Amino acid sequence: MHIREISATDTHELRRSVLRDGTPTDEVEWNGDDEPTTFHLGVRLDEGTIVAISSWLERTHPSYDGRRTMQVRGMATARTHRGLGLGSILLDTGLTICRQRGVEIVWARARVPALRFYEQHGFHTIGDEYIDATTALPHVDIAADIAAAPDSATGTTPT
Repeated sequence: MHIREISATDTHELRRSVLRDGTPTDEVEWNGDDEPTTFHLGVRLDEGTIVAISSWLERTHPSYDGRRTMQVRGMATARTHRGLGLGSILLDTGLTICRQRGVEIVWARARVPALRFYEQHGFHTIGDEYIDATTALPHVDIAADIAAAPDSATGTTPT
């Protein structure tokens, strides 16, 4: 398995099968996907199949005016590859890239069942739970201040 930067189009299959399964929409092309500051990560098997994805977009959050922020969205792992730590690897890799780019805050609109996963990676909730209009599922905004936070993959603080 290899973690690579991938195109927005490369994310569409998993976005559709994992993130849009049972939701009111099947939309997998998102605003910001092709912005120059956006990057997409994928875990690709040796034969080429992508089994986990994440997208990282430079977007502000109203709670963090004046700080450099990025939104992580579209975290998805194929059902056949869950429980292998691929989501953690993708998140850690994305956070490292964000630190290298000078990002201070990474935030997301997390599905409520995924909160514990994000909390284990240093995220905290912002505000109250709400029903996301696109998925009709409970979400809560989360954020991690990564400006001086230790790299969760290495346990070291970037200098």
